[in-house]
Amino acid sequence: MFNVHVVGSSSLHGADMLRRMHLNQRFPRRISLGFAVVLVAFGMVAASCGSDSDSSAAPETPSNDLAEETSSGVLRGSLMITGSSTVEPVTNLLAESFSEIHPNVAFSIAGPGSGDGHKAACAGEVPIWNSSRQIKDKEVECLEEKGIEFIEFRVGIDGISVITSAENDAIECLNFADLYSLVGTESTGFGKWSDANDLNAEVGGTGPFPDGQLEIFAPGEESGTFDSFIEIALEDLWEERAEAGKADANFAVRPDYNASANDNVIIDGIAGNKYSLGWVGFAFADEARDQVRLVEVDGGEGCVEPTPASIASAEFPIARFLYTYVDAAQADDPAVSGFIDYMLSEEGQRYVVEAGYVNLSDEDLAQARANWANKVTGRTF
Repeated sequence: MFNVHVVGSSSLHGADMLRRMHLNQRFPRRISLGFAVVLVAFGMVAASCGSDSDSSAAPETPSNDLAEETSSGVLRGSLMITGSSTVEPVTNLLAESFSEIHPNVAFSIAGPGSGDGHKAACAGEVPIWNSSRQIKDKEVECLEEKGIEFIEFRVGIDGISVITSAENDAIECLNFADLYSLVGTESTGFGKWSDANDLNAEVGGTGPFPDGQLEIFAPGEESGTFDSFIEIALEDLWEERAEAGKADANFAVRPDYNASANDNVIIDGIAGNKYSLGWVGFAFADEARDQVRLVEVDGGEGCVEPTPASIASAEFPIARFLYTYVDAAQADDPAVSGFIDYMLSEEGQRYVVEAGYVNLSDEDLAQARANWANKVTGRTF
């Protein structure tokens, strides 16, 4: 059987969610981002029978040095995985299913953010870490300095949804210039949508905007979703404006917005303010359609609604690959190798869709499997 235990953490990044672990359900509300989701698999049925001596005891947090395969072929051990909160739901579903096959493997899974995952890897704390963006040069350099080689592969595809309140019927579609004039660094201090009208006209937006109070809720800097949104939607115009001396070259996004590592805080903030604006991963926004409106986005070829089909086809302009990384020195650990083998299997891949994301193309999946089978290290995409 399968127990879920939440273990406190000293992470500075606040809150994260514990995903629903049943395959016929979508996602639950998030809990604290600094919390690790410890999935401890038990082979005994005693706990389910209400044993007075055992059922009340909290399971121990697993370390990451217990993996072994017994002479009978039974896989035992523990596995720590951290990083992207976006990839975390896939990992949770995989861990639950994997533990049904290998009940003596325990998981500690956390989703504090992509950047934190890369930091944990550089500190040698985890064998597997997730990221909603590709590893950065400085993160590669950190690993190289520590003598840590990594194996990289893509897991799935996710769109980044621009969202507003379900009550806001004034906004149907925004282009990249609109987004820059509302949330880019030059919009710092704008308290109403209409405050952005002059800038919007200057940069080629579709305004004018309404007079409603502009409340922005979005991921913080530790999030891969934050990085990807800037890179895809804001960076080109921001760099152009910075080079012209019109924008702060140090910050792409206005600092005076409500930043959170907890996607539920973002969703609640958006839902509670009629003229709100923000962005989260598509899977989270799609789950909250009763609370928020998913805004169409024009990346230069017309307004496109985010859907699994438009994300998979790249028609929706704000989409990104999701990644998993493995410490190459730990790749032969039985728990690590068994779990990654399962993740890349046909059975494992269905959980990408179950978590609300889009499967890789056959070519990308073949590349991921080849990288893993051949233990190819470094960036390969």
